[in-house]
Amino acid sequence: MSRRVVTLVLSAFLAAGLALGSTAVTVPYVALGPGEIRDTLASVDGRPVVDVTGAPTYPTTGSLYLPTVSVTDELTLFDAARMWASSRYALAPREQIFPPDKTFQQVQQDNTKAFTGSQSVAEDAVRTYLKPASPLKVTIDLKNIGGPSAGLVFALTIVDKLTPGDLLRGKSVAGTGEIRPDGVVGGIGGIRMKMIAAKEVGATAFLSPAENCKEALQTVPDGLRLVKVSTLTEAVNALAALGEGRDAPSC
Repeated sequence: MSRRVVTLVLSAFLAAGLALGSTAVTVPYVALGPGEIRDTLASVDGRPVVDVTGAPTYPTTGSLYLPTVSVTDELTLFDAARMWASSRYALAPREQIFPPDKTFQQVQQDNTKAFTGSQSVAEDAVRTYLKPASPLKVTIDLKNIGGPSAGLVFALTIVDKLTPGDLLRGKSVAGTGEIRPDGVVGGIGGIRMKMIAAKEVGATAFLSPAENCKEALQTVPDGLRLVKVSTLTEAVNALAALGEGRDAPSC
């Protein structure tokens, strides 16, 4: 065979090998994308997602969405390239999500613990905000969700149920953010993916922690109103403004 033919044959074998490897060899990255999104004001199978007892509660309307981030592991080179090219996903080193010194089960336990903690802290923030005279009992029925970033939405849901009137007045709003017992709202990760999930489910506005605003502004989906919040009080006022069709602080 001529040198040219040999070169072509070797190139074809090399390309085939790379193609095969791209679909078989995993890379040390995970893909972060839009995850499940839950309406915390809704009921599932006749039971409220967030149930509040121990004090008078009031009817609510509209939807208050809690978005999450999905994690796709065991990516091949082909998977990673395909997801990286998509606007729905971002790649992150696997060790950032699954530290090498922890098992998969330990990571899940940590996320569950953080999620449970966000419920407790949300209750504390509501007590600080409303100062209710009866002890509150809050039951939250959400499964397969982890991390601390649900605190703000939990607190807003409890406040809406415990206060007369209707904050959302039928509107659909999503939000995210850690919360402290004093009501201060902290930043979170994965806001781009959470905004995508919110837009796809029909939310018209998204509550963003102030420290996430710069990042969020770079990737906010068209038609989704971005609202800046730093405290539970600001978030409650923002929901009331959105429900009434008034201006709310934007990023």
